[in-house]
Amino acid sequence: MATNDILTRFTFDKSHVRGELVGLNKTLADIFSRQTYAQPVQDLLSELLAAAALLTATVKMEGLLTLQIQGEGPISLLQAEASHDGKLRGIARLNEDEDTSQEALLSKKLLSEKGSLIITIDPDQGRRYQGIVPLEGDNIAACLEGYFKQSEQLDTRIWLSAENGIAGGFLLQELPKLGEIQEELEVDEDAWNRLTQLGGTIRDDELLHLDSEDILHRLYHEETVRVFDDEPMQFNCSCSKQRLSTALMQMGFAECQDIINEQTKIRADCQFCGQHYSFSQLDINELFPLESAKNGKGLH
Repeated sequence: MATNDILTRFTFDKSHVRGELVGLNKTLADIFSRQTYAQPVQDLLSELLAAAALLTATVKMEGLLTLQIQGEGPISLLQAEASHDGKLRGIARLNEDEDTSQEALLSKKLLSEKGSLIITIDPDQGRRYQGIVPLEGDNIAACLEGYFKQSEQLDTRIWLSAENGIAGGFLLQELPKLGEIQEELEVDEDAWNRLTQLGGTIRDDELLHLDSEDILHRLYHEETVRVFDDEPMQFNCSCSKQRLSTALMQMGFAECQDIINEQTKIRADCQFCGQHYSFSQLDINELFPLESAKNGKGLH
């Protein structure tokens, strides 16, 4: 499963239950070839990336979904971003006041109980939405289940696992009934309890190494499962010089010019992919033509 870098969506006939399976391998290799983390941090970020991939299929929008964990433990920040078309990127930041060697991290609770999980949905069209839930130990899945229960009033079960550059995720969700039309159909009212109990028998090694077809057969061979087309997942960083130019314009001419005067160039590195960007006096002139001309910096 996790070697295929795909998201598989499925439903169960005569029920209000939907599900998803995701596996990540090359995507993680591409991310971690640009960033170096101790294995415990890498595994936790991998789980968050798998979770972000699962959630993009639940929100049904075109845009970007971000999962961000902030805390006071050895890891101060974990962030995973997933777009509606299967593009992923992620980053981790460690607490400089803590011992963050691999040996120390293996013996510590990585996330602070005082931390928060922040879910941001940024659609291409429409309003930005943000939800916040408290952390529950190092268990990302439990935090997300709590979010859906509190904020969306949807019963949701999530299983996540990551190990040695492979991550797998599995989600089941009970959808609201669709009203009078739905009530006229034959519905299996016990489906949610039965399907989640069966789902709970999934083992980490199965989630990481079996493909979606084998997992669904193993868990639900006595159910009628409707499987949709696989959706490919891949690493992709959305950084660009144009986006940084927009950020510089928001900073304003005076601040940009101060940096140019002091350092001759404005330099910026993408924390997600490591791409290097620089802006010269000519670039600043082009961003702020009127201000540059007034201050004698424009081209003559």
